[in-house]
Amino acid sequence: MSERVTVVGSVNVDHTIDVERFPRPGETLLASSLSSSMGGKGANQAVAAAKSGVRTGMVARIGVDAEGAQALESLQRAGVDIDGVGRIADAPTGSAWITVSVSENTILVVPGANSKWAEGLPQFDASGVVLCQLEIPMSVVERVAVATVGTFVLNAAPASQLSDELLRHCDVLIVNEHELAEVSGQSDIDASDTDALIAASRSLIERGTTAVATTLGSKGAILCTEESTLIATTPPTPDVVDSTGAGDAFCGVFAGRLAQGESLSTALRAGVTAGSLAVRHSAAQGGYDEFARLATFIQETPEITTRPNT
Repeated sequence: MSERVTVVGSVNVDHTIDVERFPRPGETLLASSLSSSMGGKGANQAVAAAKSGVRTGMVARIGVDAEGAQALESLQRAGVDIDGVGRIADAPTGSAWITVSVSENTILVVPGANSKWAEGLPQFDASGVVLCQLEIPMSVVERVAVATVGTFVLNAAPASQLSDELLRHCDVLIVNEHELAEVSGQSDIDASDTDALIAASRSLIERGTTAVATTLGSKGAILCTEESTLIATTPPTPDVVDSTGAGDAFCGVFAGRLAQGESLSTALRAGVTAGSLAVRHSAAQGGYDEFARLATFIQETPEITTRPNT
């Protein structure tokens, strides 16, 4: 397998608003600050993979605007190959509006150029690990899944219904507990009930995917295959500054470890470590520079435990 991650996904400009608490419907609050940075699930995951030392390429769509130029510069500076990033004249670069209160956030995304893909896919390296999310059209994701000759990893975020055909092409499906409930159709899942999470994951495995990884924030993550369940807990983490981009850190580093030939267990441990580093910094990519020292931080992360499926 090629030791490379190709991320096919979104590029956004993130506008982050800090507030003491989230407003209620119809309520106006004063924010304490507003800042802008580069983001988008695709770009975040590509930068996370590259910062962890893995060859990484990005396939995306951005606008012919200042934000698009800024995005290209940001990706290049992070070490991401941008040959697959196309510029669209009739749409702006995508944007996200993130409201942060204490350690929680809400996110609204305006797709812009992320939704403007031609019918045909651009040429891209479909070997190694190919990583997608759902901030681009589902039709593009489906074509990428079929075209992939290496390992196809799908981060089903934002949550959406997935066809059995797409799941059959999916080697690893990555979700958080809310996305797991939506994708599996089991809206009453209790995130603290490990058995319920495993049952929902196994229902997706029965539909075709090989493995399901569910991120659980500060509680770590679980990964289910047909044979067993891997349970990961996070290392001791200081006060959370901003959880934006933590899930993307997990996805990028997890995919990177798979591209390097590591096991699911090793990739899972690296992913939860990356997520715990990301929340210690503001902005989506704020803590990704620390991924160059990931091997050191992983020593603080408990070993993965394995639970056979019965």
